[in-house]
Amino acid sequence: MTVSSLHAAAPTAAPAGHDAIADGGLRRREAIEAAALGLTALAVFFFHLGSYGLWEPDEARYAEIAREMLAGGNFIVPHLNYVPYIEKPPLLYWTTALAFHFLGVNEFAARIAPALSALLGVAVTWWLGRRLFGHRRALLAAAILVTSPLYAAMAQVLTTDMVLTALLTVAFLCFFLQWREGRRWWVAMYLAMALAVLTKGPVGAALPVTAGFVFIWRRGELRGALGKFHAAAGALIVAAIALPWFAIVAARLPGFLDFYIVGEHFRRVFVASYSHDEPFYFYLPVILAGLLPWSVCLPLLPFEGTRGPARSWCAIVATLVVALFSAADAKLIPYILPAVPMLALLLADAIVSAIENRAAHSARRLAPSAFIVATGGVLCAGGVAAIALFAASPYLRNADVMVLRRLLPIIGTVLLIGGCASLATFVRGRFAPGLTLVVATATAAMLIATYGRIEVEWLHSWAPLARDLAARAPSATLIDYRRYPQAIPFYTRRRVILASPFLSELRFGAEHSADRERFFPATDAQLLALWTKDRSAVLIINEADLRRLAPQLGPTRVIATQGRKQAVAHQGEPD
Repeated sequence: MTVSSLHAAAPTAAPAGHDAIADGGLRRREAIEAAALGLTALAVFFFHLGSYGLWEPDEARYAEIAREMLAGGNFIVPHLNYVPYIEKPPLLYWTTALAFHFLGVNEFAARIAPALSALLGVAVTWWLGRRLFGHRRALLAAAILVTSPLYAAMAQVLTTDMVLTALLTVAFLCFFLQWREGRRWWVAMYLAMALAVLTKGPVGAALPVTAGFVFIWRRGELRGALGKFHAAAGALIVAAIALPWFAIVAARLPGFLDFYIVGEHFRRVFVASYSHDEPFYFYLPVILAGLLPWSVCLPLLPFEGTRGPARSWCAIVATLVVALFSAADAKLIPYILPAVPMLALLLADAIVSAIENRAAHSARRLAPSAFIVATGGVLCAGGVAAIALFAASPYLRNADVMVLRRLLPIIGTVLLIGGCASLATFVRGRFAPGLTLVVATATAAMLIATYGRIEVEWLHSWAPLARDLAARAPSATLIDYRRYPQAIPFYTRRRVILASPFLSELRFGAEHSADRERFFPATDAQLLALWTKDRSAVLIINEADLRRLAPQLGPTRVIATQGRKQAVAHQGEPD
């Protein structure tokens, strides 16, 4: 991928027809750069997409919900392990089930929705960002997105976060274009909001509406805003697309509104003990690490960049997303993802402005361009850190580091070589080639890092155990003790009995299941009665629990194992 020249001297004279030829050449160069960016994004988002098992717990859970939709033909009420699961709206499940229908039930199809959403986010950031900031800044913003570890990593993870981020990016940028140009941008904005609501609930509409209110309030333009943004028609679009699913599920499942609206939103936001409680500043290190090496340029934002409403809008959106999710008690790293495209546009604007104005900053002790040079230094530091981690790995008690040991020096070497090359290029004052080297180095490191996901599959996915069970016990009754691996139903294509008093996310569904007592035995006595009765049963259990229950289980044999979890059958029973 190439980053376009960031500065050029104006011609002193031009013959007739020269402007048309120059414009044609510029358009061709921009098209080539955009195509190179697209190929880079395709490589980063799709390389090894289906080469490793679904990670626990989210990927395996969401894939199984989509598989059960397709297998059972019930596309209204999502089911997990064949009981209702309504913590999330259905759009991600619908798209994943559609992928399963056309591509087969496999890991690639399971992850294609977030990968395509990430690609859409990059395309929208470049295409609409081009209208707001121009080609140079939009191209760099899209490149920042592709090479930011947080964005690139989540592009290959089956969760709702990347789908939500892509739809919100469309809504955010279409809002601004509607404010600036009018026309019919509002239609795309409300369609994106409606689909965002079907992806993750009311937050899909709340974020664009809140950010839009702040923007027009600060500009003193509240009067007439409802008409300018076609609020009545927009509300009808969102309601017509999003509300029917909520209404149908509420009619079918008593308690849905309390569980979903009160529990999954108000309690998750305001009750610290409900889910994922983290400190207020949790997302600051997430942003700094998740946007490396580009986050080293964040100090440029207050001082560099084009001053105007487009920059103001991006800053309001990014600040609002970070502030609102920081204020909520429940925090997870991917929640902050909708802020990343706006931060990428702001960073690109600041970086290009600093390069264009560097002559004016030459007298400063610390010129803004020093932060751009530092991106190469960050790559070098990352290379040194990877090699140091390799050297220290025998002394660290970390399974991931030990498994990834052979990849660390390769990644470290790539980062060091690319970082040194970009530093040398920056020092010579060649910023466009230097940025291209930064993008190329980060891309290469990410592609190599995808091999690491294959290496650590057995640490983060129960796919190996589940595949063995599917092959060795194709018709056995499967019983999970205490905490079931989410991947087991997906890979074995069958319902699992969960023997545990702790049902976690399955509690609501179990309470609405007519066969709860059969598939959710809560005590050891119920488990043992089931085990004794069903001689074809396979028990999936941790080693410590197996030792404790061994005298009551009787003679068993191990048919599959992974880590400390074993799958045991009755001694002497056929597979």
